[in-house]
Amino acid sequence: MLRDGTVFEDEHLPREIVGRNSQMNEVTDALAPVEHGARAENCFLFGPSGAGKTTVARAAVRELRREVLDVPTAYVNCWTDYTRRSVLERAANALVDAAVPKNAATRDLIDALQTGLDGPSVVVLDEVDQLQEPNTLYDLHSVPGLAWICIANREVDLLARLDERVHSRVSVGYRVQFDRYTVETITEILDRRAAQGLEAGAVERETLQRIAERVDGDARQAITALRVAARKSEREGLSAIPARLVEDAVFDAEAEVRRKTISKLNDHQRVLYECIEEHGPLIQKELYERYEQAHADPITLRALRKSHLPKLEHYNLIETERDARGKRYRLAARDG
Repeated sequence: MLRDGTVFEDEHLPREIVGRNSQMNEVTDALAPVEHGARAENCFLFGPSGAGKTTVARAAVRELRREVLDVPTAYVNCWTDYTRRSVLERAANALVDAAVPKNAATRDLIDALQTGLDGPSVVVLDEVDQLQEPNTLYDLHSVPGLAWICIANREVDLLARLDERVHSRVSVGYRVQFDRYTVETITEILDRRAAQGLEAGAVERETLQRIAERVDGDARQAITALRVAARKSEREGLSAIPARLVEDAVFDAEAEVRRKTISKLNDHQRVLYECIEEHGPLIQKELYERYEQAHADPITLRALRKSHLPKLEHYNLIETERDARGKRYRLAARDG
């Protein structure tokens, strides 16, 4: 039944972007100056997980490279490259092919970018609110011709952490907002993935709509659910996905997405999650006490509230409630 499994992977970039025309237009407008040899406008993409932010950013860069074949571009996932040095090293390697030694100073990396680039270039910073040092944006801003596409869940989680001096320099740019997908749009996305990745007749559109209705506007979870449903059907020796498998497929897809998300947490977020998993629900004071005991190098409660706890909430790993004792954290309930 699965003809091309790569169609269902996170890295797959479809030929056409469904339901995001206005966002695509805004990002391509921001990049348009590159076609005339000028620096692009910085661009910030904000919205919930699974809303198509990364897909739009990558598609816009693809369109740019069709127009300007030799424009240097880079992609940095700040989940994994979250330190100042690792971001600059990744950018230097991709944009100017700089072979920098592992112990190179950050100043050397900035110099490599500043001297190696002689025209417009673009870096995509995915999950940019994961940066340990948001002022890294100032380093990139100092590189002539280099513009960025920054992807994050909420503007406040990124820009509120910047020093005032840095904020005034780097916060100027396009703001592109993403809402959750509608059921109709996710159904269309699934229909196109099915046409590419599954055998003809493997799934009815009504089944795709049932998946779309159960994922709360999250295309990533929907696409994963379709792949899971196809695998389940294959194991049963079926040639088409029956509607009865939808509930289990969505449930398993949610668990798979959750596992991937947990595996990408930084050490502070992972310790917080494990404390809530083992001891929750916990009020803030209790959670911080558990975290202090478990982490070898704890940061302040204020820093956790600003940077790390919101990320766990945005990715539906934890949820909060208020009672007489204050805000209480618990693992997010799973459907089903």
